[in-house]
Amino acid sequence: MADTAQSQPRQQPQPEVKAGTEPQTIVTAIVQPEGPDAETTEPIPVEVDLNQVYTFDELVLHNKDGDLWLAIDGTVYDLTKFSGEHPGGKKILLGVAGTDASKKYRKYHGDNILKRYAYEYKIGTLKIEVKEKESKGFFSRFKKKK
Repeated sequence: MADTAQSQPRQQPQPEVKAGTEPQTIVTAIVQPEGPDAETTEPIPVEVDLNQVYTFDELVLHNKDGDLWLAIDGTVYDLTKFSGEHPGGKKILLGVAGTDASKKYRKYHGDNILKRYAYEYKIGTLKIEVKEKESKGFFSRFKKKK
C-alpha cells in the first residue's frame, strides 16, 4: 500500500472551537521586522483581532507593493507577504489591491483556495456601506431631507 501522507496538501492550523463556544477571534501573528530601521531581526508576536471591521476607505489605502490588502466576499485579507508567492504573479494582485476583488477572484478560483489561505491572511471584515439612492421622481421634492 502506498504512503498517501506525502501526497496530501499541508493544512493550515485552525483555531480550536469547543461546543457551545465562539471561535477565537484574537490570534497571535508572527511579524518579521524588515528594513534598515528594524531594531531586531527576530520575529515579533503581535495580536490580531479577526473581528476587526474595515471601511472601504481604509481598504483603498492598502493598494501598493509592500502594503497589499484586498477584500473577497466581505472578508479583508492582507496579502502583502503572499504577493510574491502568488502563482499568477504579484502583478495580478497589485491590479486588485485595495479593492473588493470578489468578482475577479471567482473568475479564476474556487472556495478551496480561500479555505487554504484564509486563516493565515484574513485580517477582518469589510463594512458594507449602503448609500441611499437619491429619488428623482415628482414626489421626491416633498420628501424631508436629513
